[in-house]
Amino acid sequence: MARILVADDDTASLDVIALALSAEGHEVVCASNGQEAYELALSENPDMVLLDIMMPVYNGYETCELMRHDPSLSPTLPIIFLTSMDADKRMLMKAGATDHLPKRHMVQDLREVLSRHLGA
Repeated sequence: MARILVADDDTASLDVIALALSAEGHEVVCASNGQEAYELALSENPDMVLLDIMMPVYNGYETCELMRHDPSLSPTLPIIFLTSMDADKRMLMKAGATDHLPKRHMVQDLREVLSRHLGA
């Protein structure tokens, strides 16, 4: 299965996502802020990144832009934003997002997003 980096400063959300992904057989690497997510992306070589927008140090947009501009990361790395609000699709595209997933439907829609971007 896939190695998935999940970044969210909300511990409860992070736990729910990690549990759902682990139950699907994926390896999960967790970060609680944008800087940690960026550093883990460089060291852990994930197959996919799930990013919250509102995080400390670097927000999700900044983290995504850092990942997209780093030549050591694949330009095709799927970076999916987890949104608790209506996402500004222009901001997501500008940052380099591959897709987004509303948190309110996250667990139900997670399997479909994994399949779409990882073929899993």
